[in-house]
Amino acid sequence: MDAGNSSFGRGEVREARDPHSDSSSDDELPRNLVVQQGINSVGEEAASNVVGGGTGPLGSTSTPADSTPADSGDSGSKMSRRRSWVWKHFSIKKRFKDKDGVDIGPRAVCHYCDTNYSSKSNHGVGQHTRHLRTKHEDKIGGASDSNFVYSKEKMRHGLALYVAAAEQPFTFGGDIRFEYFVQNFLNPSFAKVSRNSTRSDTKKAYSDVKKELISEFASLGAIGFTSDMWSGINNRGYICVTAHYIDSSWTLRKKIIAFRLVEFPHDAEQIFESIMGVLRDFEVVDKVFSITFDNHSANTATIPLFKRNLTPPYFGELLHIRCVCHVINLVVQDGLKHITPQIKKIRDAVLFIATSPSRQQEFDKLCASCYNVKPKSMNSDVQTRWNSTYIMLKSCRKYSDAISAFVNQRYRGTPLTPADWKIGFEFMKFLKVFYVATVACSGVRYPTSCIVLNNLYNISLNFVNHREQPNLVSACIDMEGKFRKYYEEMPPIYLLAAVMDPRIKLEGVSLLLSGIGTNLGITTLPSSAFVNDLLTIMYAKYDAKFGPNVTRTAAPLTSPTSSNDASWFLLSSSLGIGSSNVTSRVELSKYLELESVSANDRINFDILAWWKKNEEKYPVLSIMARDLLTPPVSSVASESAFSAGKRVLDERRSRLAPDILDCLMCLKDWEDARLGIEKRSAKDEFRGYFADSDIESD
Repeated sequence: MDAGNSSFGRGEVREARDPHSDSSSDDELPRNLVVQQGINSVGEEAASNVVGGGTGPLGSTSTPADSTPADSGDSGSKMSRRRSWVWKHFSIKKRFKDKDGVDIGPRAVCHYCDTNYSSKSNHGVGQHTRHLRTKHEDKIGGASDSNFVYSKEKMRHGLALYVAAAEQPFTFGGDIRFEYFVQNFLNPSFAKVSRNSTRSDTKKAYSDVKKELISEFASLGAIGFTSDMWSGINNRGYICVTAHYIDSSWTLRKKIIAFRLVEFPHDAEQIFESIMGVLRDFEVVDKVFSITFDNHSANTATIPLFKRNLTPPYFGELLHIRCVCHVINLVVQDGLKHITPQIKKIRDAVLFIATSPSRQQEFDKLCASCYNVKPKSMNSDVQTRWNSTYIMLKSCRKYSDAISAFVNQRYRGTPLTPADWKIGFEFMKFLKVFYVATVACSGVRYPTSCIVLNNLYNISLNFVNHREQPNLVSACIDMEGKFRKYYEEMPPIYLLAAVMDPRIKLEGVSLLLSGIGTNLGITTLPSSAFVNDLLTIMYAKYDAKFGPNVTRTAAPLTSPTSSNDASWFLLSSSLGIGSSNVTSRVELSKYLELESVSANDRINFDILAWWKKNEEKYPVLSIMARDLLTPPVSSVASESAFSAGKRVLDERRSRLAPDILDCLMCLKDWEDARLGIEKRSAKDEFRGYFADSDIESD
């Protein structure tokens, strides 16, 4: 029957079903449904919103007398199988004559203006679509290609992914209001999905995506891992394990691969067995390059167990990475102890205003009427999170006089004085470098192992610049002592990864180490010769393994860019700019001897893009660089998952089975990654981790 001329009774639905499909299938229904006006079914409103179909969305589909409808023809004719919605607005003239009367063969002719285009099936319909949207928008409405076929199975799979990613309950698909919305405005064929069905679908979706991820892991070289523990609302302990890797396109990826229950006691053996179980489950035991932990003693105690049971590179010396952000936190907490009285007075003042709507309203009026500043809600801090203290002080800039005047008149506590604000703001400026370093090192969308040395140098220089200030002398003494405790023996991963940054290389690492040692009086930092030996030994292993299988080329070296701070000022002012004669055929030597990156090219430098561009030139060294740039230097990736864990395992779902929680947390992370939702800035990651609300630039 001709699709354009068939008639339908009340409530009938015309289906543009694939002639090769099984007509007995109930799950495969065409999305492109056209329902007659006046039907009394529950899908009446949905029918009026569906585009495409036999008559098109709005315009007429009448066919010129001398033309053949594009969707008609004898059964089995290739010409009759055209499915795009544009053929409801074009007819095919088999013997079309041009303006000179020459027969040029079949052409597709517009119903509304006689414009003609090619009718060959392999030429596509791009020109036809642009013509209709540009010239006849009033005729076609919101039409689109209607090749999509509704599938109940696919709908349930998509619903499961949505429920997990959007942190919705399993009852979401069975809600009568949701069913009414979908049936009346999206697809009349939708049937609600029960709680148990959605639960089963979610587990199946997790299993399917997990298989894909295991297959992807199998193609990788090194993978860096982070892990941390969390206690839920049900007072049970969970461990989160996150995998970090650089894929074949030189993009850094992060995937949560476990959010699992850990039975008591939460000691080193239990943590080790839990993580090893995850590694075996995802078949990555032989791909572990590093594991990043916080400073908990039980985490540290697992490292000897991992070294005995894994085969990490360089005898396990690169395996354990201590979270840089946690070390910085310990350093700053030692300093905050020295200004506790001043910080407490400022904190109490901010809380006095913020905890009362009426006082906040009065304060806003005072700001606008007497101090000519925009009303603002101050950020109260959390005593255990130093960065929130920094944010609190930062939010009080320009408001100190207004806060003092308001609070001192109404609050019975010790009055705020200009001296309190002076000390507080001096310490805020002092903390800025620590804050910037923490934000930078907590990123998970770009390599961080290569920037630690720069940030440690900036912190050491910050001590030099502030240690003589009277209000900061005692704080600096304690903070420098804690800093030296952790970095007198510099982890080799930071050195090797920094060499893989073409802006730094071996000479830059030597300069940064020398600067840190001079600024803090540390004499135990590695020498340039020691770093060179590490580098040479490691490269020799990579060359022996991968060298025979690669072909070396001589691609030109480009000039990339980078950021600008104190460490880059040191490097650009000390390293020579220019090229050297390359006499060695060894990739490592070629890389180290080539020209440095100019100071003007150091803004927004993308190190992964640089290595991607120069991968053919350094086929072995690029593999080594990929591995060294992979490890994260903070456990923020795992800890930031706990915020989502609190929302999923809330008071209403406190009895959620451990395997279901693991499934939901992983599936949410994987689906967010697929949709690009995870691509956030380092400040966003830091905000989610520390629960800040006022992160802004100076």
